[in-house]
Amino acid sequence: MNHYPEDPLRILAVAETWQGSNAYAFVRSFRRAGHSVSLLADEWFAASGWQSRPMKAARRLLWPMILREATDAAQREAKQFRPHLFFVFKGIMVSPQAIRAVQAGGGIAINFWPDTSFVDHGKTAAQALPCYDWIFTTKTFGPADLQARFGITNASFLPHGFDPETHKPTAMDRSDATLYGCDASFIGTWSPKKEKLLVALMSALPSLNLKIWGSQWERAGPSLRAYIQRRPIFGAEYAKAIGAAKVNIAILFEGNANAVSGDRLTSRSFHIPASGGFMLHERSDEIAAHFAEDRDCAMFGNPEELADKVRFFLAHDEARNRIAQEGRSRALSSGYSIDDRARTVIDKARALLAARQETVAPSVASTFQLAPSEQASVGPPAASDT
Repeated sequence: MNHYPEDPLRILAVAETWQGSNAYAFVRSFRRAGHSVSLLADEWFAASGWQSRPMKAARRLLWPMILREATDAAQREAKQFRPHLFFVFKGIMVSPQAIRAVQAGGGIAINFWPDTSFVDHGKTAAQALPCYDWIFTTKTFGPADLQARFGITNASFLPHGFDPETHKPTAMDRSDATLYGCDASFIGTWSPKKEKLLVALMSALPSLNLKIWGSQWERAGPSLRAYIQRRPIFGAEYAKAIGAAKVNIAILFEGNANAVSGDRLTSRSFHIPASGGFMLHERSDEIAAHFAEDRDCAMFGNPEELADKVRFFLAHDEARNRIAQEGRSRALSSGYSIDDRARTVIDKARALLAARQETVAPSVASTFQLAPSEQASVGPPAASDT
């Protein structure tokens, strides 16, 4: 029996809420589609801004209490809001008890896991993974890794996407052009591989106007310090930086010791072309499956090719601009937006709810009927969109 194939769902979502967050993009997409979303924001329980050593130490000491607060809040919302879907983006503070509270009321729990490793983000997240009704992973190797590590088979690959509200060509004034304009940019968190490639690029093209945006670049050696902007950029500023750079370099994260593979596709793979930027992407079979080389983006496979491609496209404005336009068209026409990804999540939730409804008693199934007056989200006042 179909489970309300057209009716909006009640969704309890765990996500960060800063503008430009991949997690918050899902929340806004669900709301645009007419679903009722109650939000449990990660930052309500553990402030990510606590970056100094004393504050990090305090957070470690408080962590058991933070987890208890997060679990209590989820259990409370499960009882009061009665969600059809518990949507968790990563969920480092989501416990098995929180998931079971939703499932006990007949709801479905779905996780969207964006990282290469399932075991490097705390014990709570790893313990919770087997409890979900379904896991979407942005890595093609993710389902096999979940089965090998946890015996989980209810998982599938779902790539990142672009947020149509954020990742789009964005108007800039002169100060924006001064701040973000450059020959080439890299936007992303530091890693040894990324540093090595950018050092090689600057050795080959020492006069290149390069700008590096992102976190942890203070760990880089002295040869890149002149190019590091010493801060991450988010939301509209991120889109501006993409649009202002002549060449946007997309380097894949190599993964860490506990990951079975490094990235083959990332969120930036979609953000850059959707924002109207020219993308020079590290070559992989997965990026090639989404964007055609030399039509929708350019690609490189080693430091020498990276330098050669940067040099070539800086000298060929027409080719660079044509590829940027084709890349945006490809992103818009190929189902790469967060709205498309969110529809996949909703379709899976409906299928799981329908399967569950066939096995539950009518008295339990009836708790899912949406009253006509149920329009607003249930939750703390801070959950409202601004």
